[in-house]
Parts: sequence; C-alpha cells; structure tokens
Amino acid sequence: MGDQVYMLKDGEEMAVEPVGVLIGEGWMPGTWVKFSSTAPTLNLNVVATVERSDGTGILSGFLMTGPQHNVPVERLSDMWNIDRLQREGGDFHADWGPLDAGGPMRFDSEGLLQRLGSRIATLIITPTGFHKFYVFETEDLAERTNPGTGAPLTYPVGAPLYVSNRGLLTSEQESVAHLWTGYVVAKLDEDVEGDYIVVAASVI
Repeated sequence: MGDQVYMLKDGEEMAVEPVGVLIGEGWMPGTWVKFSSTAPTLNLNVVATVERSDGTGILSGFLMTGPQHNVPVERLSDMWNIDRLQREGGDFHADWGPLDAGGPMRFDSEGLLQRLGSRIATLIITPTGFHKFYVFETEDLAERTNPGTGAPLTYPVGAPLYVSNRGLLTSEQESVAHLWTGYVVAKLDEDVEGDYIVVAASVI
C-alpha cells in the first residue's frame, strides 16, 4: 500500500507553505489549493503560501502528499485513520487530520526542499502531468449535504474534472463558479488499494 496520489508522468512541482485550515485540520493527498495572500514564514525554497480551495476562483493545483507521509507512522498507507483504517475515494475513508510531528524532508532532483512535515508541501501546478488519484469525491454535493437526496458520481473517460467544495476532485460542476481543472478522466479502475482515476492534462 502507499500514497493516495501518484505522479505517473511529469507534473510541475513547487514547494509551498500550507496556511489556514490546512494547518489546523491537516489535509488529504490530492487536496486542491489556491494561492494565499499570507506571507510565507519559512524561507526554505518557499515562494508562496496556499489555502484549501472550494473549487471556485483560481485553482493553483493540488498537494501531492499529506502532512503525515511515512514518518513517523506507516500503516498500509501514510494517512490512515487509526480507528477506522479507511480512506476517502477508494474502498476506504481516510482521516483529514493527521499532522506530522516528525518533520520528514523530501528534496527534488535539483536538491531543493519540497516537503517538511506539515510546514512545507509539494504543490503540483495545474494542469501538468499524468496522475493516479485514489482520493476523489464518490457522491455528489446534494448527497454529501443531505443524504438521500443525491446520487453516486460517475467518472466516464474523457469527462472534465472539477474541484468540490471540500477541495477534492469531482466529476460534478457544483456551480457555475466552479472552474474546470484542466484535467480529464483517462481511466477509471480499481486495484488492491481501492478505486482510482487516472487524470491527464487536456485542452478543450
């Protein structure tokens, strides 16, 4: 088992400092963000801060990993909820909240710091690359808001992808203000880790 988002090819990366609810609540790998006007407090290759996106306005991209990534805990995946062992978007539901106290580091091919615990995260700038997501919305906004009034989401090949009000990939355009991410569904399938979608950058 492993992460909830895999980069299959390319993808422009940028080191960013999470702020706002990302700091207090943690975040899932694959959470979409927007640039924040808050000034960075760290000078370790960070040029911008980001906050969780609600799917409207400018979409900067998504965070490649969660704040708890392998160190100090690795139980099948690095974002498991210890009580439920479930994950959002696959066969399981993951915990939004784990924060990494160990501060593991990740460097890019140029030796630049890309991740430091929950303080520096790797942003994949949209729409670049070819990615495999286990983290995505499985029910529409109506169903999440008022169970019994909505429906499960489908992900047909070629469908444009949006960002939900919770900052996760969705096939539903929840309002006219919700903008296309620049990605489309290339494949929907499942494996031992759960249901997944492969997304590709595209141009309409």
